[in-house]
Amino acid sequence: MPRLEPLDWTVVAVYGAVVVAIGAWANRRQKNTEDYFLGGRRMRWWAVGVSLIATSFSSVALIGGTGYGYGKGMGYLQLQIGDFVAILVACMVFLPFFARLRLTTAYEYLELRFGVGARTVASALFLGQTLLRTGILVLGPALALTAVSDLDLQAAIVLSGVAALLYSAAGGITAVVWTDLIQLSVVVLGVLVSVVIVSSDVVGGAGAVWSHAAAEGRLEAVSTDLTFATPFTLVGALLAYGVLALSVAGTNQQAVQRYLACTDVHAARRAAFLGWGIGFFAVALTLFLGVAIHAWSDLSPAAERFTAAMAEEGRTNDSALPLFILHRLPAGISGLLVAAIFAASMSSMDSAIHSMSTATLVDFVRRFRARPMEARSELRLARLLTAVFGVLAILAALLAATAARGLLDTLITWLGYFAGPLLGLFGLGVLTRRTNEAGALIGTALGAGLVAGAVALELPARWAFHPLWLAPVALLTTLVGGFVAGLAFPPPQASQVEGLTLRSPGDRSGRRS
Repeated sequence: MPRLEPLDWTVVAVYGAVVVAIGAWANRRQKNTEDYFLGGRRMRWWAVGVSLIATSFSSVALIGGTGYGYGKGMGYLQLQIGDFVAILVACMVFLPFFARLRLTTAYEYLELRFGVGARTVASALFLGQTLLRTGILVLGPALALTAVSDLDLQAAIVLSGVAALLYSAAGGITAVVWTDLIQLSVVVLGVLVSVVIVSSDVVGGAGAVWSHAAAEGRLEAVSTDLTFATPFTLVGALLAYGVLALSVAGTNQQAVQRYLACTDVHAARRAAFLGWGIGFFAVALTLFLGVAIHAWSDLSPAAERFTAAMAEEGRTNDSALPLFILHRLPAGISGLLVAAIFAASMSSMDSAIHSMSTATLVDFVRRFRARPMEARSELRLARLLTAVFGVLAILAALLAATAARGLLDTLITWLGYFAGPLLGLFGLGVLTRRTNEAGALIGTALGAGLVAGAVALELPARWAFHPLWLAPVALLTTLVGGFVAGLAFPPPQASQVEGLTLRSPGDRSGRRS
C-alpha cells in the first residue's frame, strides 16, 4: 500500500515548526492571565474573525465535510443558515452584556444575574461539552494519519494531540488566534489545489465535474423536507441545529473568549460576521471537494486505485479524503493536505483546551480561592491547566474512536446533548426578570434530565428521530420549567436584574470573579 514520501513528511514537519515557533513568540509577550486568556483585549477584529471560523472548522469539518459531499452532496451547507441566524441573535442579545461587563468567561454573567450556583453549573456543562468535542477533533487527523502511514490509531491520536498541545499551552490566546489564521489558509489552499487536480483528471475539466454532480442531484444545498430523521433540512437547520449554533455562538466560552479579546463590542460584531462569511466559503469548498472526488471516481481512469480502496471492507465516506491523498496526490501536495488536516484539527483543539483552562481557572480556582494568586503563579497555573486538558482531550479521542457514526454526525450529536439546557439557562437570565437562581437551576436540571433520559432509553432510535432534535425540546423544557419553578421562590434582588436583562439593559459595568 502506498505511503507518504519523505517530501510530504518534510512539509508536515515545517508546518509544525512554524506553529510551535508562533507559540514561543506569543509566550514572550505574556505578563499575566489577562494577556494569556484575552490577549490584553486588543486583538485585531479581522484576525479574531478568522480565528472564530478556524475554531469551528475542525479536522472533522475537513474530513467529515469532504466525506459528506462524497456520499450525499452539498446538503450540509444549509446548516450555515442556522449559523447566520445564531450569530445575528448572539450579537444582538448576548454580546452587549459580555462586552459591557468586561468579563473573562461567559459564566461570570450568570453569577451576576443569578448566583454562584448557576455560574458553576454552566461552566461545568461547558467543560463536559467541550471535552467531548475536543476528543472528536483529535480523532479526525489521527484517522487520516493511520490511512497514510504505519501508525496505529492510538499512536496517531497521541501524536495529533501533543502537536496542538505544545504551542497552545505556551502561547495563550495570542498564539491560538495567529496560528488559526495560518492554519485556515493552509486548509483552503490544500482544498483548492485538490479541486484543481480532480478537474484536470476529468475530460471536460471542471465543467464536466459540475455537470455530472448536477445530474446526480449532488449540488442541491437546501432541502424543504419535513422530517425528524435528520437535521440536514431547512427546518432542521433553523430549529435543531439552530439551537446548537446559538448555544455555541452566544454562550460557549470558545466564541465568547474571542469576542472579549476584541477592543469593543463593534469590533466583536464585525469579527463574528466575518467569521461566518469565511466559514460559508470554507464549508462550501470542502463539500464541493467531496462532490468532485465522487464525480472523479466515476469519470477518470486515474481514480481506479482510489475506487478499489474505497470498496474495501470497513471503509466509510470519511475515508474519501485520506484515500484521495494517498492514491492520487503527488509528493509535496500530499504533505500539504496532511498538514491541512492537522491544521484544521489544531485550530479547533487549541481553542478548546485553552477555553477549558480559562473557565476552570476563572470560574473555579479564582472564584473559590480564599486569597488571590500572584500574577506569575496564576499564569503558570493557566498553562498547566491547558496541558492537563490537552491530555484529557487525548483520552476523550480514544473514547470517540469507538463511535460508529460518521465524524460530522457524531460531533453534532454530542454537542447537541448540552446545547438546550445551557442555552436555556442563559435565556432565563437575559429574557426574564422574574426568574431566580432556584428556578433557573431547576429548569436546567429538567432540560438536562430530559436529554439524559432520552439517551438512556434510546428514544431517538426507537422513535426514528435524530438526537439533535433533543436540543430544541430541552431548550423549551429549560425555559418553561425554569420560569414556572421560579414563581415558587422570592423574586431576584434589584442588583440581579438591573443592567442584566433585555428589559433593563442599563449601563452596568464592572465584574465579579
